[in-house]
Amino acid sequence: MRNYENLVIVKPTLTAEEIQANIAAIEEVITSNGGEIATTSSMGMRKLAYPIEKNERGYFHVIYYSVAPAAINEIERRFRINEELLRFVTIKYDTNREIKAWNHLVEKAQKAAAVKTEAPAAVEAPVAEEVPATEAAVETPAVEATEAPVTEAAAE
Repeated sequence: MRNYENLVIVKPTLTAEEIQANIAAIEEVITSNGGEIATTSSMGMRKLAYPIEKNERGYFHVIYYSVAPAAINEIERRFRINEELLRFVTIKYDTNREIKAWNHLVEKAQKAAAVKTEAPAAVEAPVAEEVPATEAAVETPAVEATEAPVTEAAAE
């Protein structure tokens, strides 16, 4: 089994649910052909260097996986059939130096995914402790005005 990386660009005209369904279908193509997905990385919606099929933007997604070399032809054939993909590129990591780089990229993507999953939990915790607006208004003392009110004559 060799290590590969696929960058796929999905059409931006799809809804978020449809994009995620397409990404799941792409991952299913890889696993159904004997591949083992190491990790994935969502790069999000980005501007393209040039329009592809009249699309100025695209949803970028990277998949790192291991598969037998014979399965790559079938995987790429299925990618070409998928009309929702604007472009894809398959990169093979073959030499020892490339495999070391692939392992580094996989670790980096896994750390980024772990940070993304931990960040929403950290953000949600303080929100749950907020005091409702009605209680906050009751507890704060009224501030007295020490300055004289500004009139229209004084402002001119």
